[in-house]
Amino acid sequence: VLQQIIQEVHRVLKPGGVFTLVDLHKPTNVLFWPGLAVFMWLFETQTAWQLLETDLVKGLEQVGFKVCDRSLYAGGSLQVIQVTKG
Repeated sequence: VLQQIIQEVHRVLKPGGVFTLVDLHKPTNVLFWPGLAVFMWLFETQTAWQLLETDLVKGLEQVGFKVCDRSLYAGGSLQVIQVTKG
């Protein structure tokens, strides 16, 4: 389903258009794991846990997006990926 969503975004975005994706990410700092785990347990589904293992950059590139920027925040638990359509 995620790949279908990314493909649809690519389809409707104008050439040269920018798409920014903000999502949770596996923390790079172990101190952020407990907070993320509590948040996920309270507010998210099993699908969200599976998405933590998904390489979103790879999925975006597979449909033809060019990654302009990828930044991690909050100990790596939040990622912002900005891509353009060529």
